[in-house]
Amino acid sequence: MSEPTPSTVLRGEAVFADPLVAELVDARLVGVLSTYDLHGFIHSTPMWYARQGGGLIFATSSRSRKVLNLEVDGRATLVLHDSRPGYEVCGASIVGTVEIVRPPAASPLVDVVHWRYLDPAAAGDPETAAYLSSDDVALRLAALAAVTWDERESGAAEVVRARGWALPLLPAEPRA
Repeated sequence: MSEPTPSTVLRGEAVFADPLVAELVDARLVGVLSTYDLHGFIHSTPMWYARQGGGLIFATSSRSRKVLNLEVDGRATLVLHDSRPGYEVCGASIVGTVEIVRPPAASPLVDVVHWRYLDPAAAGDPETAAYLSSDDVALRLAALAAVTWDERESGAAEVVRARGWALPLLPAEPRA
């Protein structure tokens, strides 16, 4: 009987040095950043991110709930995952502390995040430029620990892949 592959626990500098974490960080994915709100509940938000030095940066508005949450409690968790049909799944849950970087120091960091996800031609569009300009702070995540998972090479993944048993994941379609 095939058991799930055990998760790996990483601490400190080992987080971003781990090959799976590096693979996920370097991929252009959308991460989910979770913070604690004022009532102690979890607030989770999909975010663009970029590697910067020994951590990750995010671009956001200083008026966002996540910034308000981080001003009170600087702890956060980022989940990065690359999930495909069947057991073709891998990911990392990275816990750490977040520094809020405010203007003017935030501007170059915000640009690094934006232009990792958008073609530079987007800067010339007034709608896009206005939307991007609402991001006036950067968040810098310093990792304390992480848990990773990777089922891509598990026995179950090999069987499902070989027999074509994985049903496709369905993307959400833009509303007309």
